[in-house]
Amino acid sequence: MALILIVDDQLLLRTGLKLIIESARDLEAAAVSGAEAISEIRRRPPDIVLLDIQLQETDGFALLRSVLDLSDSPRVAVLTATSDGKNVLAALRMGAAGFISKNASPEELVAAVRALALGKTVLSPLAVSQLLSEVELGKGRSSTTVAARQLTDLLSVREHDVLVMMAEGFSNADIGRRLLLSTGTVKDYVSAILSKLHVANRVQAAVIAYHAGLLDQPSTANLGYSCAQQNGGEAVT
Repeated sequence: MALILIVDDQLLLRTGLKLIIESARDLEAAAVSGAEAISEIRRRPPDIVLLDIQLQETDGFALLRSVLDLSDSPRVAVLTATSDGKNVLAALRMGAAGFISKNASPEELVAAVRALALGKTVLSPLAVSQLLSEVELGKGRSSTTVAARQLTDLLSVREHDVLVMMAEGFSNADIGRRLLLSTGTVKDYVSAILSKLHVANRVQAAVIAYHAGLLDQPSTANLGYSCAQQNGGEAVT
């Protein structure tokens, strides 16, 4: 059973979120204020931390860094009522596993927590919109673009194709079908890409792909998939 720690300075809100999460039989929850977070994590290490980045009495970003710097740190998703593009990027670059809206329905919240427990990155629709808007603004900053391109230049042609498809939102299974690769091989490529780009998750890799302008260029992955279909090829799953 996964243990979820909710960190929010509003007692009523964190209590309500705790009740929603504990309504799922496979999830257990605890809830504390920002000031209590580190001591609670050390006392009873959770699997997932849902952290309000806009705490009233604590610097949310400083707390995020402190949690991520712990040995065997839990996965942390930012819990927020509003999403600002700069905050989304900053938190993801620090290593956050995603953003969850406080306005999410109980079903959406439970689904997001379960996804986090499976190692997935979770972004609310608003966070995605704000993230892409910030990335579009960042494309005009030459230093950001140059740095992103220097990183993506380290990738092989196949890794480049996988990164583009990751940024387009394809799952490992979808990428495998299009590139005629097994899912295990795609996972190996994804791991190599994350390592070469020095990022912790797929969303961070996608941000670099956007900054580098890779999604403005045609991908050889789509061409390869079309040719395979024409020749009667089958995807390896």
